[in-house]
Amino acid sequence: MAVKGSKHTHMRLIPHNPRAQAVRIILFIGGFVFSVLVSYLLGVYLTKHQQFSETNQQENAQQKVANDLSQQLTELRTMSEVDRQSIEELRQLVMTQRSQLNASERDLRVYKDLLTPGAKANPMGISIGVFNLSPLSESGHFNYSLTIQKLAARDGDFSGFLELTINGQQVGESAKLTLNQVSTQVTGISIPLSFKYFQTLEGDLTLPPGFVPKNVELVIKNSENRTPPLVTAELDWPISAVQPK
Repeated sequence: MAVKGSKHTHMRLIPHNPRAQAVRIILFIGGFVFSVLVSYLLGVYLTKHQQFSETNQQENAQQKVANDLSQQLTELRTMSEVDRQSIEELRQLVMTQRSQLNASERDLRVYKDLLTPGAKANPMGISIGVFNLSPLSESGHFNYSLTIQKLAARDGDFSGFLELTINGQQVGESAKLTLNQVSTQVTGISIPLSFKYFQTLEGDLTLPPGFVPKNVELVIKNSENRTPPLVTAELDWPISAVQPK
């Protein structure tokens, strides 16, 4: 007999299915493991990406420092090369001025001899000018030039001979080389001179390997009377000509 006023509750019976429950547990565990794995991989990726960014920044900073150091080194090398060239140019200028001063002193001696009463050693006032040497690209090869001049105001050509000897050392011993031994353009020991005011001798010379030049000995003789010589001079070998450019 039904009771009035009571509420009927419909109940549904769910059949017990252990397999479905096991599947749900496995899916839950799988999802959890997958989430943990994804989180781990994401963390590793983010960590490596951060490390890569930091490493890249460090490399950029190191590269910038290296570039700055390289630029500074280049500037220092440039400054050093400029200083070296300046020193070399200054040294060559000093040597040139020294040669010119020596030539002026020789001219002054000739003038004094000309003005000395009864002086007959150098009646025509023959003087030796500046001796120039220019190194060539190949070691031991040079261009040379030498001017012989007449300072006396008298007319008349000068005729004579010049003997040029290079004094130095070879294998630690003293050695002498005449110009015809080092220059194919000169055929004999005595070089003919013939001029009214001056004569310039130019050419190439090649020193033998191992020869270290010290100075140049010059002797000028009159063609009419070769003894005694009219002029003798000893010129230093230019420092700028020791090493080829």
